[in-house]
Order: sequence, then C-alpha cells, then structure tokens
Amino acid sequence: MKKYFSLFLIILLISCSEKNPIEKSLETKSDEYWCYYTNCNSYFTYFKFKDDQLSYRYNKDENGKFTTKPEDPFMPEDPQKWSVSEDSIMTWGNFSYDVVSYNDKAIVLVYPTKEKPYLNYLFLIKEKESDFKKYSDDYNEKRLYNPEKYKTHK
Repeated sequence: MKKYFSLFLIILLISCSEKNPIEKSLETKSDEYWCYYTNCNSYFTYFKFKDDQLSYRYNKDENGKFTTKPEDPFMPEDPQKWSVSEDSIMTWGNFSYDVVSYNDKAIVLVYPTKEKPYLNYLFLIKEKESDFKKYSDDYNEKRLYNPEKYKTHK
C-alpha cells in the first residue's frame, strides 16, 4: 500500500509542477525576446521570461545588440517575478493582467484604467535577435509603410 501511495504522490507532484500553456508560450530560444508594446506607448523594451519565474529586461544598444545594461545607469532594472494562473491571469511585478489571447509569437494582455476607455492593452511580440525594427512605432505604422497591402473593398 505504501508503494502505491508513494507512486501516487510522485505523479501528483510531477503534474502540479508542469507549466500551463500560457507559461509555455512565454518560453524563448536564446536568440528570441519579447518586445513590450502598448497602445499608449511605443518604445524598444524587451523581456525574457525565465524558468526561475523572473523576467529580465533588455534594451538594444546603438549597434542593435541586446543588453541588460539599463538605459539610465542610476535606475538599475531588477528582475520581476511573474506567473500565470490557470484562469489566464498574468501577475508580473506588482501588476495583474488578463491574458486575452496568446500563441508562440504574440501575447495580448489587458488591464483596467481609471480613464476612458477604461482598458489598456499590452502586447508582447516575440522577435528574433536578427529582426531589426527601425522605429518603436513599426507595428503601429505597418500600414503606412505598406499601403499596397491594404486595398479598400468597394
């Protein structure tokens, strides 16, 4: 009986320690980073979400290389704790976000605000180190750079 109980306990511990699908989608390869992008602010800030449940902030230097060196040397960036619950709530640092949608390339988060529209969106877009965005608004201005792709339907 002890043998079965021990086996059951081991299986229970293993199944409880597995990551949920959203946590798995946050994994990156060594040359991949999550670009932090909101509908309010656009700037080049990147993150990696590690297995130690900490997120690490990266910036691009003047040569386009990723670095953990803070933009402001007097304001060092500490790793932030993160987790995702089974009901799709991402806790990251001191904030909680609802996960609206996710896949291996993009994650859409939403959080409440006190001003209209009372919700803000945060986008995490996976980029490879070799992908080079010229401007922080590249995602917003995709339509401006490629108008031929957006034909109007009459």
